[in-house]
Amino acid sequence: MRIIQLSDTHISHLGGIPAANMSLLADHLNHEIRPDLVVHTGDVVIADPDSAADRDAAKRLLALVDAPLRVIPGNHDVGESADEPWMELPVSGDRIAAFAAAWGQDRFLQEGSAATRSANWVFIGINSERLGSGLPEEGEQWAWLADAARQYRGKSVMLFLHKPLWSPMGSRSGITPPQAARDRLVALFADARLRVVANGHMHVYRRTFEGDILTVWAPSLTFAMPAEPEYGLEASTPGIVEYLIEDDDVHAELRPVPGLDGVSDALAMTEFKAAMAEIEAR
Repeated sequence: MRIIQLSDTHISHLGGIPAANMSLLADHLNHEIRPDLVVHTGDVVIADPDSAADRDAAKRLLALVDAPLRVIPGNHDVGESADEPWMELPVSGDRIAAFAAAWGQDRFLQEGSAATRSANWVFIGINSERLGSGLPEEGEQWAWLADAARQYRGKSVMLFLHKPLWSPMGSRSGITPPQAARDRLVALFADARLRVVANGHMHVYRRTFEGDILTVWAPSLTFAMPAEPEYGLEASTPGIVEYLIEDDDVHAELRPVPGLDGVSDALAMTEFKAAMAEIEAR
């Protein structure tokens, strides 16, 4: 089974590099890679979770992808669960509902199949911004996850979410979900063989292990990030992550996409400045 993860597209209704990159990727996926599943791990829109225009633009572009597509939210899509949410935009039930109206739901569960040599796998995506939020939606997601863990006991699990469960910076509000939520999540799947955790948010590619769990950070499809040697993070350019599953084995690697452009400074983007102005005007 071939799975492609893309993340942090930051699409604006004003177009620009994010829209151009997404269009290039859709063509590359359709004609070159032809994956069995595509997962977008959040920050679909450029900045403002309340911009219907940005959501509509992103939906039109992602509709260009022929393969089955799953989309889960990032903090820019539904607001943030953090001690000090970015731009004072906290996650809320209304923002989660607006995301679900566009994408069908803010989580997913998909079983593997014998046809793709993934029959012993289950693929789960969740909304990381529900974790630690205290919203009724958080409790509802925990109940759903507990049911999934019981149902798929013994299966290999690949978990997708926006924010990383682990970071070389440690557990930090705005960077990771709360440590208590991470520990609860891992414990839930103790009998279901949590094999892979795939996230976005950090805009850099990283592949490492936490114990027996393969953890993968997908780069942004829009941003080019400098190295942060103090955290062991290398410079990253726009790209995607490809996962190949063959029975019990899984392989993950960074895959470049020809023609992508990278933005090193969000404030240099007309689209980002416009989104910020709309947020500040409210």
